[in-house]
Amino acid sequence: MSLLYPRITPAEAKTLLAHYTTLNPQEIKNHAGHSPTAFYGTTGGTPVTPAHLDRLADTLRDCARRAGQPTPPGDHNKILFDRAAAKALHTTMDITLAEAGQGDMWTYLATCLVPDVTAWRFGTRTPERWIGTGLVRHTLARLWWQAHALAETRDGATHYGLLDRLTESDLNQIFERRTIGGTPPLARALARELTASYLTTLPVPRRAIVRDTTKRLRRLLPYTSFTSVDETVIQNRIHTLITQSIQALQHDSTHP
Repeated sequence: MSLLYPRITPAEAKTLLAHYTTLNPQEIKNHAGHSPTAFYGTTGGTPVTPAHLDRLADTLRDCARRAGQPTPPGDHNKILFDRAAAKALHTTMDITLAEAGQGDMWTYLATCLVPDVTAWRFGTRTPERWIGTGLVRHTLARLWWQAHALAETRDGATHYGLLDRLTESDLNQIFERRTIGGTPPLARALARELTASYLTTLPVPRRAIVRDTTKRLRRLLPYTSFTSVDETVIQNRIHTLITQSIQALQHDSTHP
């Protein structure tokens, strides 16, 4: 059976975050622990044990240490942490999609379980990184959803190669638009096309292709149900879109 994780309210999280802004990193870590006011969902799984929470916290802290914590992270180490933590969250948490959509649960993880990791990754001045009001911006929620949407299952094993191949800009193009990132087969199809090796050999900048393709896809979404067709069909449709994008950009570059 899947697991249920503790939750806290946004009001409590705001109080904690206000306090964290006055503390140094070690003091923030000293405040990590189980909140006495935390609560669980009433259905959908079994509440996690304290031992499981401790293992998850240790795993996330290990990801941060491997990415250079306590030294403030540069761009490379931010990506190093994000990719490792995304896989760790997805493989460790054992949650349903309904639980993964609970902002209060992610709020608990960021503000109570590993506040030191959240503070190291994003600081204490951006509430949306701590409080799960928007999961595409939350420190941990966005990582779980990236791993979930891009994970591929082959021979009974889960693979995260698509996640590893995408740049941070690519991930933003896919996941800051919930209509794309919230549909895993569509996210995977787009990721496969955007990481195809032939894109790097074209005279058109790859970033321009990525942006133009996602614009074309967003225009198509109101008229197409990508949740009701086979993933092979989706892949073919995305390939057509990216081909159209490349042709249009090449035409524009030769006919200014």
